[in-house]
Amino acid sequence: MNIEEIKEGAEHAHEHGEKPLGLTMAVVAVLLAMATLLGHRAHTEEVVLQGERNTQWVNFDTKRMQRTLHEDFAILSASLPGAQEKAAEFKEKARLEREGEPGKDGAPAKEGTDKIRERALELDAEMKLTQRRANYYDGAELFLEISIVLCSIALLAEMKLFWKLSFITTFIGIGIVLWGFLLH
Repeated sequence: MNIEEIKEGAEHAHEHGEKPLGLTMAVVAVLLAMATLLGHRAHTEEVVLQGERNTQWVNFDTKRMQRTLHEDFAILSASLPGAQEKAAEFKEKARLEREGEPGKDGAPAKEGTDKIRERALELDAEMKLTQRRANYYDGAELFLEISIVLCSIALLAEMKLFWKLSFITTFIGIGIVLWGFLLH
C-alpha cells in the first residue's frame, strides 16, 4: 500500500466519521476491561470470604456443642452425691467455651462462641456486600458490551444513530460500576 492510498483511506474514514467511532470503541473497550477486572476480583473475594465464613460457623458449632456437653455434664454431676467439685469443673469448662480462654505458655488465646459468632456474622455481611458489588460489575459489563456492539453496527451500517445510542449504554455501564463501587 503506497502513501497515496493511506492518505485516501484516512480521508475516507475522516469524512464518514469512522475515526471518532473507532476511538469510541477503543475507550469503551478499556472501560469494559476495567469492569470485567472488577467483577472477577469481586467474585474471587466473594469465594474467599465464603470459605472464611464457613470456617467460622463450623468453629462456632463445634464450640457450642462442646459448651452444651459441658453444661449437661455439670447438671448430671450436680445430681450425683459427692460430685459437686466435678459439676463446678464442667461449669467452668462451659464458661470458657462461651467466653474464650486466655493464652497460656505462649499459646494464642482461644476465642469463645460469642466472639466466633460475631466474626461469622461480620463475614456474612461482608460476603453479601461483595456479592452485590460483583453483580453490579457484571451488569455494567453487559451494558459496555452492548455499547461496543452498537458502535460496530454504526460502523457497518454507516448509521450515526447507533453510535449515539452507544453513548447512552456506555454511561449506564459507567454509572452501574460507580454505584457498585460506592456500595457500603
